[in-house]
Amino acid sequence: MKLLKMIVFFFFLFINLFSEEKGDSKQKNIYGDYNFSYTLMDGKTKVSLNDFAGKKIVLVNIWAPWCGPCKRETPGFVKLYEKYKDKGFEILSVAINTDEEAVKKFLKEYKITYPTGISDEIVEQYGTRGIPDNFLFSMDGKMVKHYRGETSDKELEKELLKILPKEKK
Repeated sequence: MKLLKMIVFFFFLFINLFSEEKGDSKQKNIYGDYNFSYTLMDGKTKVSLNDFAGKKIVLVNIWAPWCGPCKRETPGFVKLYEKYKDKGFEILSVAINTDEEAVKKFLKEYKITYPTGISDEIVEQYGTRGIPDNFLFSMDGKMVKHYRGETSDKELEKELLKILPKEKK
């Protein structure tokens, strides 16, 4: 009987140690070196790219309020966000080389409602050489497209429609 109990004990121990399913997808970093965390403009909420793993297509938008091309692409991003946010699309907006006051003014002026924060660290992590710099990730964490410079909403929407789940288009 003791032998049977030991076998059962080690069986469950083995299953727990080597199981592929350890917790939910938030614990699994499917974005590799692209995963990052930052604090949103409310100063309290911490968001990670990995929070959206398996749930949303994500555009990481690296920009600054003083950047002309950033200003030009933003209205199109706001439009796409409003159109697709309930269909599996998220934008993580990361401002760089700026201050809170300038970002808050920009958010208000352009009526931005998607998650936005400031993080200069992302420049090195993503290898950003100029802004705007945009990275589109599929739900499974793969980078679908890297847009260097100003990105048109038409070009982004075209790519988005290719990877959105069919039932959500």
